[in-house]
Amino acid sequence: MPSEGNNINMMEQRQYVRYQVEFPAIFAGDHAGLGIVYNLGIGGCKVVSDLGVKRGALLTVQLQVPGQTTAITIRAATVRWTLEFEFGVEFLEMQEKERARLDQFLATQVNIAA
Repeated sequence: MPSEGNNINMMEQRQYVRYQVEFPAIFAGDHAGLGIVYNLGIGGCKVVSDLGVKRGALLTVQLQVPGQTTAITIRAATVRWTLEFEFGVEFLEMQEKERARLDQFLATQVNIAA
């Protein structure tokens, strides 16, 4: 388990604000499966899943955002950190239309993740 110091350091390295959310996501690429997104920003998210992922894995991510009929698709993402049943994903590439949809969703969120 990382120490609190590591968690604080990880927070300081983030470029974007993260919001507390809870909705499913589908992953494909180096690993495939389902997870629940628990915090989300324009640059990445934290996922809880029994999916065994490795740091550095490349994924495509489909965010099943509440109230939207189609998933927001992130074409390329990488796993930045892993714990037993959770992992952090950095978004590397998404279409401008998908980024705009994600921006619009985040604009409706108020609970900032710690």
